[in-house]
Amino acid sequence: MSVLRLGSVSRLGSVLRLASARSFGAAVDGIDGLLFSRLRVWWFGFDPRAVPIEAVTEAVVEEVVDVAEEPVDRLALAQKIWGPGFLVPGGVDYVMTMVKPFGVNPAMSLLDLTAGLGGPSRHVSQFFDVYITAMERAPEIAKRGQIMSVDAGLGKKVPVTAYDPETVELKPHAFDCAYAEYLTVSVVAKERLIREVMRSLKARGQFSFVDFVLAEGELEDPRLEALRRIERFAPMPWRIKEYTDCLSACGFDVRISEDHTDLFLRHVAQGWAQFVQNYDVKAMTRGNQQAVAEEAELWNARVAALQSGVLRVYRLYSVSTYGSVS
Repeated sequence: MSVLRLGSVSRLGSVLRLASARSFGAAVDGIDGLLFSRLRVWWFGFDPRAVPIEAVTEAVVEEVVDVAEEPVDRLALAQKIWGPGFLVPGGVDYVMTMVKPFGVNPAMSLLDLTAGLGGPSRHVSQFFDVYITAMERAPEIAKRGQIMSVDAGLGKKVPVTAYDPETVELKPHAFDCAYAEYLTVSVVAKERLIREVMRSLKARGQFSFVDFVLAEGELEDPRLEALRRIERFAPMPWRIKEYTDCLSACGFDVRISEDHTDLFLRHVAQGWAQFVQNYDVKAMTRGNQQAVAEEAELWNARVAALQSGVLRVYRLYSVSTYGSVS
């Protein structure tokens, strides 16, 4: 039976093949085939939904090892893939790219609109000795992120709180800079949020964010169906011109608009390659294996949308024109 690749050229698949096929096979051989058939196919650059389970499932060893390892929930698992305190690819290097144009110094006040578990902002805070208001959309993630900030001795310097980006009202002229990762794609009231960010910035304030943008087709494009089914917050991507037009209309001068799709795919590949090299999947408990399978399915859907061409990843950096000399 033929197997359909994700797009004419499987960029992620080619990067992943740089990792040892033998080491990945050793990691997943002998465990529950129904759980990991999709993970195996995804790893090698194919679409799991195009391959019948029976075509890729290998013989299951009856004596599945149940190791005495702590249960791994989705948040703990994500950190094993992307790094301590991180829930998305890129790690420390990428968040530093996001804030580099800001010229951060200890006198500044920063706003993080996608705090997650707070890892990115804790790194920025410690590196620059700066206070950061860290806000997270998911309450349970914000709660754990605040505990991690307290444990790191940064409970007051990088407090993590929950908020709703659809209705948030930020303190006017409170921040020098704001940044976010993969937030606005799932926000309905995008323009309202961008105007609220503008209102929260001081004169000549700066806003940097990275997100998925619509590159082809329309919102109803079937290539986005897998994402709609699996994402916690449904994706409603704008085109890049809609973003730049909205930023300009809200009073921002857009300075940088860069396509980071290939970089994003490399970061995804690196994270998963590191994970399978560091963790023996076949020795995990059934519950932890299930967590890995679910996480792999989520990232497969995201990568598939990018490789199909319907989505791209863009980073935008803009400066508030408020207070500028005309």
